[in-house]
Amino acid sequence: MPQAAPQYRLVIFDAIDDPRELRELICKATGAHPTDAVQWLARTPGLWPWPLDEAAAKALLDGLYDFGVAAEARRVDQFPDLGVPRTIHRAACLDEGLRIEGLRGEPTHWVPWDRIELICAGRIGGGEEGGGAPQPKWPSAVVSGVRALALRKPRPLNLRASKSPREPVAEVLAVRREPRVTFRFVENQMNYAYLGDRLRGSSVENFPLFLADLCDRSTDAYLTDSTRSLREARDPGGHDFPSSQALLEHATLQLLWSWYRRDREAWNERPADDTAVDD
Repeated sequence: MPQAAPQYRLVIFDAIDDPRELRELICKATGAHPTDAVQWLARTPGLWPWPLDEAAAKALLDGLYDFGVAAEARRVDQFPDLGVPRTIHRAACLDEGLRIEGLRGEPTHWVPWDRIELICAGRIGGGEEGGGAPQPKWPSAVVSGVRALALRKPRPLNLRASKSPREPVAEVLAVRREPRVTFRFVENQMNYAYLGDRLRGSSVENFPLFLADLCDRSTDAYLTDSTRSLREARDPGGHDFPSSQALLEHATLQLLWSWYRRDREAWNERPADDTAVDD
């Protein structure tokens, strides 16, 4: 049986100043409606929500290159899926690596520092909360928003639930490589006992210490701009996200960007071709 033709995912890393300039390119390569194309371009950086064949992916990359837009296409089977993050309640940043602990402090997972590939932190807030609120769901970041909406079940109506503004809560995603595992640490769901003498009186004070330890020891990891913004307490900063899912999708985009930048730097550092014959 012949193998199916490879499919690609397109990612644009730059914000598009005037989406109308690229409307024809997107429509011609993908068959998208002009309105849909402009609306998607206005939300970049981001992922084109549907897989593309090789010809369409090449046409888009060539066109985006001509416009000076940073973009790449990766085969679907090589696209990073951060999976369902594992929410961790106890962890310790030690000299040798990150120790993930169980509820009683027993070690359950060990991550050498050179295995942490990405650290993506942010502050989740800006919504409302009430009694019986559902837990956040973690569909793959590869799944399109249309499909996510189609699969979402309606929430039961709770007339007795009083809603109030929700306080922002900091989170950090640490992505391990080989094998790829995503760990999630939530500010007010962590036990910070490993801090010892540095332990403060509240999670708001302890989380920055944990985040600093995590970042400072993960010397090979790519730290996203949102992580640096949160560490430096920039106000306003680029570390606010409407939901944990939005942070996960941002982490996926940032992982792709780190690969793109690494490959580009390696290409630029390539030795010049010295095989040319002098006249």
